[in-house]
Amino acid sequence: MSSKRVLTVCFVLIFLDLALPSFAYAYLDPGTGSYIFQLMIAGAVGLAFVAKVYWRRIVAFLGDLFSKDRETDEED
Repeated sequence: MSSKRVLTVCFVLIFLDLALPSFAYAYLDPGTGSYIFQLMIAGAVGLAFVAKVYWRRIVAFLGDLFSKDRETDEED
């Protein structure tokens, strides 16, 4: 194997070892679950707002996307 490949494999293994520890000695209080739930709700509301603001652009993009497919299928 080339030295670049060996270095890449070593880097990935070290990164995975640091990113995925086997034990997490941490305390999660009861408020942590409700905070995570609140973040999920806020993200869903944010996505809904973005979809509402850009709804016409989304519909136009999807309309153009599918109308081009129909035109090419009809020509064949």
